[in-house]
Amino acid sequence: MKLFLKPNDTFFFRDGRPFIRGEQSEGYSIETPFPSTVMGALRTAYIALCGDMAQFTSGDMVSSIGTKQSLEGASIHIKGVFLGCGDGPLYYPTPRDLVSEKKSQDTKLYPLSIESQNDTFSSSSKLPTLLTWNNSEVQVEHAGGYVSCDNLRKYLLGETQCLASEKSDFIVDEPKVGITRNYKTLAAAEGMLYRVNMKRLKDSELGFVVDVDGIDQLPQKGLIKLGGEGKSFTYRETVQKPDPLLATDLAIIRDMMCDSGEFKLYLATPAIFDGGWFPKCIHQDIELVTAAVGNYVTVGGWDVAHNRPKRTYRAVPAGSVYYLRLINGAKVDTILDYLHYKNIGDRRTQEGFGLAYVGAASKE
Repeated sequence: MKLFLKPNDTFFFRDGRPFIRGEQSEGYSIETPFPSTVMGALRTAYIALCGDMAQFTSGDMVSSIGTKQSLEGASIHIKGVFLGCGDGPLYYPTPRDLVSEKKSQDTKLYPLSIESQNDTFSSSSKLPTLLTWNNSEVQVEHAGGYVSCDNLRKYLLGETQCLASEKSDFIVDEPKVGITRNYKTLAAAEGMLYRVNMKRLKDSELGFVVDVDGIDQLPQKGLIKLGGEGKSFTYRETVQKPDPLLATDLAIIRDMMCDSGEFKLYLATPAIFDGGWFPKCIHQDIELVTAAVGNYVTVGGWDVAHNRPKRTYRAVPAGSVYYLRLINGAKVDTILDYLHYKNIGDRRTQEGFGLAYVGAASKE
């Protein structure tokens, strides 16, 4: 089922940086919630709307949402969380092998080129090839922001010459300053002034689309609490299709993979790999050619069972792209079934991390 989550006010989704009372004075929010944050909210809503806490703690909901300690054996599975409208377009993090002109208002995106290391070009990278920008007359930078569903579809089909990014102000900052009060005197506690970087969607029609399976008993619409300070969101079922590719598109990509023996893998949500940025878990019949990977994001959370922070991981950010080559007589259909619109990674894939899309190598 697909759910559209629309905030009723500002919202706050913690990044992985510490925010401890009396030690840090500012809390930072990311724009789109980590899938694990949405997982916690949906499990809480399921308990409230489909039973009660006694049923959950006694194990009556193990088959649907698991236990306090684990999701093992639970049917709930988040594929991904996306920025978009309930019945309109979806937006995805801009692929990191696309750049834009530096300090320009032009939204056009340009693809990086693959360059082999040789006598005139070398680096400390262990990869045989690197992604480079070859036009010295134009300065570029990572575009950031988002691309529309239509533009991502073109990108995955190998069409990289007519792409454009979307406006970057979908989400605006709305800082909030607060204090900690002494419960007895109600006076402000010394050294406890803090600032929280709340967020607000600029367009009232925007929200977050969640692709989740395994909780069909959840009512088709309702209210949930999501993120810091338990901010309220309305939710309803939607018919959105988060996968931008049609069956005919996949057939085209399949043929291009057969011809070239190469393809791209785009991450729509952060992925956690035991090898850091290197996806050792992908498939034995694939080798890595090069990659465009951004700075890591820190993924943590709160362990309800033990009342303590969860282990934190350095995750590959959404928008990262891997260029891969088929080896050992790999079967293209098997690779597509294994990777496209699947959660890959070594940790927390059931929560929605590591959602991948397969794309063709550029036609140009």
